[in-house]
Amino acid sequence: MAATFFRIRGSLSRPGYPNAGCKGMGTRLLSHLATNDQIYIHESNRLSLSKLPSAVHIGTATTSPSLLTEATFRPNPAFLPIMHAAVCQNIANDKLFTSIAATYPNNYMAIYDLRNPPVYGRIPEVQDILGMVRVDSEGTIVPGAYEKNNMYRLVTNDGICRFSDYLVDKIRQACEQGR
Repeated sequence: MAATFFRIRGSLSRPGYPNAGCKGMGTRLLSHLATNDQIYIHESNRLSLSKLPSAVHIGTATTSPSLLTEATFRPNPAFLPIMHAAVCQNIANDKLFTSIAATYPNNYMAIYDLRNPPVYGRIPEVQDILGMVRVDSEGTIVPGAYEKNNMYRLVTNDGICRFSDYLVDKIRQACEQGR
C-alpha cells in the first residue's frame, strides 16, 4: 500500500501521532488504496476521494481495505447524493463522456464507473452505471439531463468506484465542501 505524508494544521492530540498534543503543524500518515489511487484511506478505514479527513467519505472498510469486497464495505449514505449532484452538474463538460456522446446522437447514453469499462459499443453492467444522459441530434450531452441509476454500486466484485479524471476532481471538490 503506497503511503504519502502531508501537513495538517491544528492540534494533534491523539496518542501515536507525531507531535501529539502540540499546536500548529503536524504530520499524519495517509495511504492510497493499493488497487485504486483515487481513494485515500483515513483513520478507522474510512475511504475517501479527498486527503482532507473532514471531507464526506465514500464509506468504510469493515476489514482491511486491501481485502475490500461488497460484504466488507459499509457505504456512507451522505456520499451518493453528493456524487450524483456533482455528476449531474458537470458531466456535460467531461471530455471522456462528451467524446463518447458524439456516437449517440438523439439517444440516451450510460455514464459509467471506470473500474470495469465496457468494450466499445457495449452497455456496461447495470451496477457500474452511475446514470444516463440524453444526447441531442448533434451528439452533445444535454446539460442537466442526467438521471441517476439507483442500482449503481460503489463496490462490486471488480473493486471500488473509479471515476474519470474530470469527474473525480468535481466529486472530490463537492465532498470537501460537504455538498
